[in-house]
Amino acid sequence: MANYKSIAIDGPAASGKSVVGRSLAKKLSYDFLDTGIMYRAITYIIQEKELDPTEASKFFINSELTIEFANLENRILFQKKDITPFLFSDKINLQVSKYSKLKLVRKNLVIEQKRIAEKSNIVMVGRDIGTKVLSNANLKIYLDASIEVRAVRRSNEFNALSTEKVKKMIESRDVIDKSRSNSPLVIDKHAFVINTDNISIEQVVEDILSLYKNG
Repeated sequence: MANYKSIAIDGPAASGKSVVGRSLAKKLSYDFLDTGIMYRAITYIIQEKELDPTEASKFFINSELTIEFANLENRILFQKKDITPFLFSDKINLQVSKYSKLKLVRKNLVIEQKRIAEKSNIVMVGRDIGTKVLSNANLKIYLDASIEVRAVRRSNEFNALSTEKVKKMIESRDVIDKSRSNSPLVIDKHAFVINTDNISIEQVVEDILSLYKNG
């Protein structure tokens, strides 16, 4: 097995994981995976096909669901059809945490995430990457930000929702992520914590690059 390098980035919703991870991967010429899109894909399949969540989560393992990594953008194919445009609807947003906390769903997706990390150098982001998926990652980062800043960021992505409504949604998601019994969102003891409230994405990326190169 090839000995590829990996960087794990964890953190709560809207802490900057995806944009930082993608930029970092570009600078390092690494692959990039936002594991959240995998849970969104499972939620979509459950809703569309009315399947048992555990059975749906096996679709990545049996290649019914596949991920493309072109141009640092993750796209999900279901039976070779691109379903990515459907994965960020309000319907998915409201249900994804319900299924992502299920033990067997996470177990099956972690199997696939580990397998992906064995194929190339990668920057992987999520909520249990450093603690569960890539426990031996070369570098572990935990990005954090205040609830107020995260609410503003997320409301800018969803113009139809007020900042206050988004804040309540994020607070609810935080409770689910941090209190679930299986792979809760916690700070790995080896992770470097970076608060992104008052620094630019570019500075966060440079700080991580410095840690990586000097590690």
